Amino acid sequence: MIGEKVRRALEAAEPHEPPVLSLYLDVDPANPDNTGNAVVLRAAEAMRSAGLGKEYVRHVTRLLEKHFVIPEGRSLVIFAGDDPDEFFEAHYLQTRLPMLGRTDGALALVGTPFTAPLLYVLDQKERYAVVYAGSERVRVFEAFLGQIAEVGEFEREADAEAWRPLRQARRSPALGAGVAARGGADVDGFRDRMREATVRLYRALMPQLEKALQERSIDRLVLAGTPEPLAAFKQALTPGLTKRLAGEVPPPSDPDADAHAWLPAVREVIDRAEEEHELRLLDEVRESGVSGLHETLSLLQEHRLRTVVAPWLLDQRVFRAADGRVAASAEEAAVLSPGQEVAEVPLLEVLPDLTKATGTLLEFVAGPAEERLNAEFGGLAGLKRF
Repeated sequence: MIGEKVRRALEAAEPHEPPVLSLYLDVDPANPDNTGNAVVLRAAEAMRSAGLGKEYVRHVTRLLEKHFVIPEGRSLVIFAGDDPDEFFEAHYLQTRLPMLGRTDGALALVGTPFTAPLLYVLDQKERYAVVYAGSERVRVFEAFLGQIAEVGEFEREADAEAWRPLRQARRSPALGAGVAARGGADVDGFRDRMREATVRLYRALMPQLEKALQERSIDRLVLAGTPEPLAAFKQALTPGLTKRLAGEVPPPSDPDADAHAWLPAVREVIDRAEEEHELRLLDEVRESGVSGLHETLSLLQEHRLRTVVAPWLLDQRVFRAADGRVAASAEEAAVLSPGQEVAEVPLLEVLPDLTKATGTLLEFVAGPAEERLNAEFGGLAGLKRF
């Protein structure tokens, strides 16, 4: 499943005893400033600014120069212990981390593992299934975090209205491909009967498809195909799958193409669906939610919120008392936790833990929704449980 390697890295880093180096780097090859040497220099400067010694910095930069010269993603995340030869976890993300725009492309922290940005990325995006409907073959892809992978194929069994799961199914054309349209009542009747047969065929597939999507925790669905098979497939969808439908797209010029060729076709639909979801969320906040740093944090820690809405670029700072209570100001923290030592910390560092501890859903918004959240709702908002 896409993202599982990152989640496993997060789970491996979290229990590691401090001090741990958490190093986040912008390595996007589309950025002309991201030459291999420039990335290494920025990483070294960030580590020095975090107070790490010369030998340690040299050790980590040697590893960067040896193993990470050619980027395989847009961001690189590294966790390392006192001895990087004993503990060194590195993973690429196919998405940008906006916080790096404020730190010249490199951020280094030393202490407990700083895993919030990984939670931030994994939880911010929905998982999409892209389903290609052909007359005798259905392909299923998973799209998440700017990546796409084929996760299943189903081929129609010969002379039967049943499907068998395959990894390398026989390549079959889409319904109607290469058939010239002809008029006439007999032809129209024949096409209607063929459409009904195709709908029955797709309906037979739905239990297997729903099981596959459930196993992969898929949130939304995008359909791909030519008009006739798409119409039949949509007619066969169960109510549950219909509710998840985010849009439909034509397939690539070669429907047999590898998974990566499908991503450009679906990216626009996914981006639009996510933007619409985020704007609807803010409409709900406006009608019945709470907003602003003070009120949202207060109700969150009282277990009174079911959802917290935060901006993709979360750069606010808050005050955390030694007992774990978080407040919008130092004065408020002193009142809530009298006699406790208070430290100023990034909200990004504490918000995932607060929502996890209270069983609250954390939703991040970007683009127009982020602009609206900052302008109308003070940069943080929530929806009450009741």
